[in-house]
Amino acid sequence: MKLDLRPASDYPLPDLVQILNRGFEGYIVPIHLNLTQFLNMLRKDSIDLTTSKILLVDDQPAGVALIARRGWTSRLAAMGIVTEMRGRGTGSWFMEKLIDQAQERADREMVLEVIEQNGAAVRLYQKYGFQTVRRLVSYVRKEAVELTPDDLEEMDIRALAFMIAQHGYPDLPWQLSAETVALMTPPTRAYRRDQAYLLISDPGEMHVVIWSLLVEADARGHACGVDMLKAAIAHYPGHTWHVPAIYPEEMSPVFEQVGFEREELSQWQMRLPFEAGSSQPE
Repeated sequence: MKLDLRPASDYPLPDLVQILNRGFEGYIVPIHLNLTQFLNMLRKDSIDLTTSKILLVDDQPAGVALIARRGWTSRLAAMGIVTEMRGRGTGSWFMEKLIDQAQERADREMVLEVIEQNGAAVRLYQKYGFQTVRRLVSYVRKEAVELTPDDLEEMDIRALAFMIAQHGYPDLPWQLSAETVALMTPPTRAYRRDQAYLLISDPGEMHVVIWSLLVEADARGHACGVDMLKAAIAHYPGHTWHVPAIYPEEMSPVFEQVGFEREELSQWQMRLPFEAGSSQPE
C-alpha cells in the first residue's frame, strides 16, 4: 500500500467536496456539504487549501485534512478517511505527516475539536500528544416562547467580534473566536442588550443557531446572558434554538436557566504545543 500526500489546492473545488464527503461517510455526525457550504467554511474558518492535504493510497484520493491557519496556530478543521481505508494505519500515518509539516512551518501549536463519543479519533490525537483544554457541549430548546421585553439593539457583526476579543474567555474554541465571528455576514445577525451580546443564524428560518453569546467581564454573575437569551427568544417566538457543541461546558448554567436541554453530543477541545527540537511518538 503506497501512501502519499498532495496539496488540496491541486484539486478542483467540486472534487474536494466529493473527497471530503466520502471521508465522512458513516461518521457519528453525518457530514454532506455542497459547494456553497464548503466555500463558506473555507472563508469563515480561515482554511488554507495550499496547506490542507489529500491522502493518496496507491495514487487514489482516500482522505482529506483541512488545515486552518492564523498566526502561529494551525487548526485541524476536518480529517476524514474513506471507509475502506479505515483501521489500516492510514490515519496514524496521515496525522504524523500533518504534525511534521506544522513544525516545519514553525507553528507554535496545532488545535482541533473532536467528538467525545468518537473514541478512535480521541485515542489517535492523544497518541500524538494532544492535550485536552475543555469539554464543549450542545443544547437545544424547541418551539421556544418567552414573555419578556425583547429590547434588542442590532449591531455590526464586526463590532461584536471586537467585544469578543476584549471580553471572551481565554483559549476560546476556533469557531467562537473573534477572528471567526468577524468573518460572518448577514443573514447572520448580531444583537446587544446592556452588557450582553448574541450572534444568531438567519432568524427567518425556524431553526436558529446561536453562534456566539458573550457577557462583558465585569457584568458576569448578574444574569445578563440569561436575560439576553430570553429577549432573543421573545423577539423570535416559536423557533427551535440550537447551541452547537462548540461552547465551553462552563457556560452550561446560562443555557440551562433558560430551559435549554443538553444534547448527547459533546466535543473535546484539544491542543498540541510545539517545542523546538521536539519529536513525536513512534
